[in-house]
Amino acid sequence: MRSFFIALLVVFFMGCMAPHSDLPVPPFRLSESKNTTPTYQEGIDWWRKLEASTPRVRIFEYGMTDAGYPLHIVVLSGKHHAHLEEYTDSRHSRLLINNAIHPGEPDGVDASMMLAYDLLNSDSIQKRWLPNTDIFIIPFYNIGGALNRNSTTRANQNGPEEYGFRGNAQNLDLNRDFVKSDSRNARTFAQLIQAIDPHLYVETHVSNGADYPYVMTYLSTQEDKIGEPYTSALRDTLTPHLEKAMGKAGFPMVPYVNVHGVSPENGYATFYDMPRYSTGYLALLGIPGYITETHMLKPYEQRVEATYSFLWSCVEEMRLNPLEDWKVSWQVNLGMQDSIALDWTLDSSQVRAWVFNGYAAGYKPSDISGEPRLFYDRTKPYSTKIPYWGWMKPQHKVSRPTAYILRRGFVEVEERLKASGVNMEALESDTTIRVDVFHIDTFSTYPQPYEKHYAHHGTKVSTSEQDVTFHQGDWLIPLNNAHARFIIEVLEPEAPDGYFNWNFFDAVLQQKEWYSPYVFEDEAALLLQQDSVLRNGYNAMMDSVAGFKDHGEQQLYWIYQHSPRYERSHLIHPVYRIR
Repeated sequence: MRSFFIALLVVFFMGCMAPHSDLPVPPFRLSESKNTTPTYQEGIDWWRKLEASTPRVRIFEYGMTDAGYPLHIVVLSGKHHAHLEEYTDSRHSRLLINNAIHPGEPDGVDASMMLAYDLLNSDSIQKRWLPNTDIFIIPFYNIGGALNRNSTTRANQNGPEEYGFRGNAQNLDLNRDFVKSDSRNARTFAQLIQAIDPHLYVETHVSNGADYPYVMTYLSTQEDKIGEPYTSALRDTLTPHLEKAMGKAGFPMVPYVNVHGVSPENGYATFYDMPRYSTGYLALLGIPGYITETHMLKPYEQRVEATYSFLWSCVEEMRLNPLEDWKVSWQVNLGMQDSIALDWTLDSSQVRAWVFNGYAAGYKPSDISGEPRLFYDRTKPYSTKIPYWGWMKPQHKVSRPTAYILRRGFVEVEERLKASGVNMEALESDTTIRVDVFHIDTFSTYPQPYEKHYAHHGTKVSTSEQDVTFHQGDWLIPLNNAHARFIIEVLEPEAPDGYFNWNFFDAVLQQKEWYSPYVFEDEAALLLQQDSVLRNGYNAMMDSVAGFKDHGEQQLYWIYQHSPRYERSHLIHPVYRIR
């Protein structure tokens, strides 16, 4: 039945016009096995042939990647511009499709070729999408991983015969790198977003996890996090329309089955798309998106067809919905917000029930360990109502400041802010400004590296209002713009995915100057004698802190910390908040 639906879909897409025989046929359509995907070079060569065959396609080499290759951006449009930035001059809706961020999951590589071919192969179809939609396609985002071909590393995946590797040229998972931007890929991506300012984003993947009949699942930008009007547009318009269209195409889909090691029959919750992920990052800039997650155990042919159907459905949604108006409204709403959420948690009070199709799950002894192991019985399909928790609520809010000041010298932070389009104004002279000063009180650090970082978490700060002298060249970062949420989430030290927790300010955690106890002892005694405030604080420590009176080294260091000798930059976050 699914093949019948696909055949009808293709016939509809092709319309009644004769095909353009000069267009190169996508490699997937020529494959007899339908279980192969092109190499990086084969893919780029195909796109170059498509560009040469029609004025509707333009390929840009934009920025650089860790692999030493430029990122290719394919543009399908009725316009022909010399620069990518020029495509934002009209009210055309702009769709950005990103493929092969995990090159071992290449479904979108082939599906995007098929989408472009079918859009361009019929004059009647072109008349439908060309007047109001531009489509931007990244054929291979993780070029380093795409070049690292193999047939083994996707242990749970059913095809294709060969594919790329998850890690990029420096072995980063680029799907965790968007806000921290350790890769040139991510910094190029951030600049690309500023250049084309897309209205909708789609990133193609293959899932791991439970077994179920669905070929396609999806993650959307978390609706509550991105804010209105996208909250309502995603929940009430875009996502229901895509679900309906995919059902008609023979690929009914549900939200990403966010369970591992257990059966989904008891329900599951939405995925927390932090800014390290593309949709979490883009939500801070007011750009909604979807992550496609085809099911790893389904044949490659079905997965490519399902991804193709999803991409086509997105093109249709772009044509039908007021995406530019939504973007403008989002920016207006952002400007009216007095507080911004730094962190989110699941709202368990709101739940949606739907009919979920699955396979009966159970446990049996492992042939290896003898311990109970999960298994799914495909001979026992079921259809039952399950709960889905798809709402989130703010967990930690901060008042929206007027601006921040970043001390000059933190070059890695400066580069990342500039790549994301943040307006930074260098102070023209030394200036004293009334600001909130952050003192890092406590934090924890993960004992194992994660994507090149020993990241911090659970960070707590105290703030005090002070007059601080800043130097010429320090950065004033105003928040009266559409980047306000991004700026707040990366510069506030308590933000879970902020630059402090990603270790970009770790230098302030180390004390640089010290003292020789035998020299400082006499000065410390004199300070206690002369300074009543210091003496009272010292006596309070002696009375209230267990063990303090028994440790002379602790007593001396406490006096040093509260003396004029102690360096004022230690544990002070080098970002300051102007109310």
